[in-house]
Amino acid sequence: MTSHRTLRTGLALLSLAASAALLPAAPAAAAPPPRADLQLTLTTTSAMITSTGARVRLVAAVDNIGAAGVEDITVAIKAPAGSRIVGDPSWSCDYSTFVCTNIYGPVAAGGSAEPLRMYLELPAAPAGTVAVLAATASTSAREATRTNNTDEAAATYAYLPDLSLLPGPDGGPWTETEVATTGGSINPTFTVRNDGTGEAAELRLAVEMPAGVTPDIAPPAGNTNWQCDLSGNLVVCTAGPLAAGGTASISIPMVAPAGTADQTFAVHGTVTTPSPQWRSDRADADVWFRYVEPPAA
Repeated sequence: MTSHRTLRTGLALLSLAASAALLPAAPAAAAPPPRADLQLTLTTTSAMITSTGARVRLVAAVDNIGAAGVEDITVAIKAPAGSRIVGDPSWSCDYSTFVCTNIYGPVAAGGSAEPLRMYLELPAAPAGTVAVLAATASTSAREATRTNNTDEAAATYAYLPDLSLLPGPDGGPWTETEVATTGGSINPTFTVRNDGTGEAAELRLAVEMPAGVTPDIAPPAGNTNWQCDLSGNLVVCTAGPLAAGGTASISIPMVAPAGTADQTFAVHGTVTTPSPQWRSDRADADVWFRYVEPPAA
């Protein structure tokens, strides 16, 4: 009896196994559709104290690190109460809600949006105050995650210098200077301007002489006590301090070689200071020259 039952059970199991082998395989689960994934990084300058509050420059960089593109992006800025947008942001922004819309078109998978750049005027507060700013990116497309859509940046209130270098006298005009094709004396002039609210402790102006251009025997001259090293192709002049709202100009006599008509060249300058600055992206300038045929004798 036991052996017959065992035999019948074994036959039944074999029959089930054979039937299962004949059944069609279940369809594989469909892969989820690719999705976008916006990642926002927020950076800010320090908050330069002004007569009406404090000014910051924000940059919101939005990268699409996902597997699908997006057609639209908005960024919502969160700032202390009483803040306002100053000037024209690089995106289209609502000045009351601080919501900005990307105006540069779709962003492909793995691509980056044109950064949102904007200035904010924060409410008045004493030096040393720290303001926390935040930004959140959004899109109508489904995202793989939204945990990386928001970022924060802190701005400390301070009186700061804000240096810019001008390719000529303060106020211009900054046009090309004509040089005879036979060569001769040139006098590139640079002006350092402090548009900030704090003093720059020292100025360092580095001026690159183009190939063939040499220093003149005449000393540099300016409206402040510049000290210059003319021993190499890089002319280095120092001065300072420069008060808020002040300017410091210098002209550096040089000799240009012979050239051909309409040929141009530039004398490039860069100014730096050891003092912390509000901005440092306006520190370069080029003084341009163009060769012309000398007038007939």
